[in-house]
Amino acid sequence: MFSTGHHRILSVLSRSGPQSRTDLARILNLSKASVTALVRELIEKNILDERERVFGFGRPAIMLGLRQDAASFIGISLQADPAHVVLTDPHGGVHRSFKMPLVTDVEACLEAMAGAVKQIRDDYPEGIGELAGIGVVIAGIVSGNSQVCVASATLGWKDIDIGRRLAAMTGLPVFVENDANALVIGEQLFGNSGEFTDFSLVFVSEGIGGAHIINRRLHRGHHGGAGEISHSPIAIDGEALPCRCGNRGCLETVAALPAILGAARRAGLPGEIEQIVDLATEGQPEALAILHRAGTALGVSLSQIIQLIDPLRIVVRLDPHLVESVFARALRQAVEAHVLRRESYETELVLGPLHPNDFATGAASLAAQRFLFGNTSL
Repeated sequence: MFSTGHHRILSVLSRSGPQSRTDLARILNLSKASVTALVRELIEKNILDERERVFGFGRPAIMLGLRQDAASFIGISLQADPAHVVLTDPHGGVHRSFKMPLVTDVEACLEAMAGAVKQIRDDYPEGIGELAGIGVVIAGIVSGNSQVCVASATLGWKDIDIGRRLAAMTGLPVFVENDANALVIGEQLFGNSGEFTDFSLVFVSEGIGGAHIINRRLHRGHHGGAGEISHSPIAIDGEALPCRCGNRGCLETVAALPAILGAARRAGLPGEIEQIVDLATEGQPEALAILHRAGTALGVSLSQIIQLIDPLRIVVRLDPHLVESVFARALRQAVEAHVLRRESYETELVLGPLHPNDFATGAASLAAQRFLFGNTSL
């Protein structure tokens, strides 16, 4: 649909916001005539529109922006039960959102996802653009072409060509990704980190996931396993607990939500994260120790990311109750204690809540990224 030149313009406008034709020519190192022609074609396709005039020396500059109704995207998260489905615009605004049971049988799951797409089409909102693609998120390993679920313990799938099969059923392009990679792409495209050339994202939920943007591109690693922080070893002494992966002492066994809740139950504390945080805030010793240990473990792992990758920012998505808790303070203290001191710069650490819809919105960003930028990264 678009040429490389179109995608380059869309990349700048998505990352940096509205720009003038002169600004685009300067940023992209293109002639003003080339930019004018490309912009005209994008305006004719209802992808861009002209915004306010900016007055300065000489003729006023007309700002250009990405239209909210340029296209729309469906995101489906199979990361946990229930599955979440969203419909977004190119800026990440959610226009439809609903849940459905997570189905692990492949054929039944495909039918359920196709049914969700039909449900959206049958009740399509006004004021947003035509459907341009679907993103699907799983907890597992996905092939480099974003089509095949190589393995997912959660779903019990192995080598399932979910992308092509769902595309054939819906008539739309489909892109599949694992949960952490989808979150980091969503943060890059829809979030507050699009201007960063290098940043990492880590989330804490039933498991712990990580992903990295390096030189504006998703870093997959040779086998697609880059960012698998959940099963990095954090405990090597007698306290190393067995992990579901078969090893002992993985970060997940200390800092994931099930590990925190399990430690609380063994200590005779309530089994809800909100209650544990409240008890720790009140000074209850066991609750304080559990959250401090979990936060410290994650902080040590983040310090290793900083030492190895040196990102400009690390975004950490947590259960909302943990964001301002003892867990968060211990995490920050551990990072500060274990990162080599550098006078001229430091990695920014941003903690924020993880909401159930975030994985589905990340899934929609997969389709939005391909629509806006083709087969290249931001």
